Amino acid sequence: MTQRQRKAVGIVLTLLTLIVWAALGMWIYETWLLGAHNLVHLAFFVLFGLGWVFPAMVVIRWMLKPD
Repeated sequence: MTQRQRKAVGIVLTLLTLIVWAALGMWIYETWLLGAHNLVHLAFFVLFGLGWVFPAMVVIRWMLKPD
């Protein structure tokens, strides 16, 4: 697979990952954190908001491998 093809697939994978990650975050929030304290909400959204970076780094590293 060429780098150009990996980039095309990587873009789609990154977008799908972000959509699934956001849906998972909403599900966790509505299931367990709906009535929680505001500091719990803040901690959850900061940590969960930064958490998508790690799966994205894997995809981006794979996309940028030389041919």
